[in-house]
Amino acid sequence: MTNQKIADVMSEDKGLQQRLASGDESVMKDIYNKYSGPLFHFARNYLADPNDASDIVHETMIVVWQKAASFEGRSSLKSWMFSIARNKSIDRNRKGGRMHYTDEVPDVEDLGALSDIELELSEDADLVRRCVEELAPAYRRIIHLIFFQGMAYQEVSDIENLPLGTVKTRVLHAKKKLAHLLAQKGRDRF
Repeated sequence: MTNQKIADVMSEDKGLQQRLASGDESVMKDIYNKYSGPLFHFARNYLADPNDASDIVHETMIVVWQKAASFEGRSSLKSWMFSIARNKSIDRNRKGGRMHYTDEVPDVEDLGALSDIELELSEDADLVRRCVEELAPAYRRIIHLIFFQGMAYQEVSDIENLPLGTVKTRVLHAKKKLAHLLAQKGRDRF
């Protein structure tokens, strides 16, 4: 993510945060549209059941609305929401501790219309995502937050309740493990 794009996202979040603090009910739709997907994927790193992850997204949004007036803005709106989702996911695991399995087969996207280059890039991205899913959960969560959500190391430190040095170390180890996994799968150019 470029510095300008990060600044734009932060500015947009600041606007959402101000609308939220002022009690503007319509802001929840904007927040939900922007963050429900990333929060769902984040919660899935903690929870085996996608239904539980969906519940966490909804519970997080409820807390955001209920606690909007008390949000002091010491962290970004995004960090605050991910912290809520993390805590709710951990609580859900403690309470439930169960895994659900399904026999459903996901729909597969038709890649027939893609050019060879687009297909190769798509396959590379898919391979990287599959390798990320093979990482230990602690590494996987940090990689998702930093590289897929574009969060800063300090934000991840706050969300995961870890020292900044631990976050940096985990990123380093996760990158090494990813490089190893990709090399095993014949992709050494990453």
